[in-house]
Amino acid sequence: MREPQEAYPPPMREAREIAPRPMREPREIPQPPMREPERRGPMAVQQAIEEVNHIIETLRATLDDMEAVLETLELAERQKTADEQEIETLHRGLRQLHHPRDGGPHPPRH
Repeated sequence: MREPQEAYPPPMREAREIAPRPMREPREIPQPPMREPERRGPMAVQQAIEEVNHIIETLRATLDDMEAVLETLELAERQKTADEQEIETLHRGLRQLHHPRDGGPHPPRH
């Protein structure tokens, strides 16, 4: 009598040896030439203050935009949850129409 053969996985192919890639030497990033600080006096400082204030205003406007987006996402999430609950309620109602529990007469089929 012949004994049932056990199913063995096919023999694995030998893994090809992959030569490691040679490491690249880190590339040196050229540094800009050193400049002497400009000595323009109070006007340069005033301009820097104005630039910083402009950046602050831009960041505040961006934050307002991001808060509006967050509110929209939260509203969408609440609407999605409400929609899912309504769909589930409709599914339950549909199942009750197809399979009444009281065992009474079924609605006429056309």
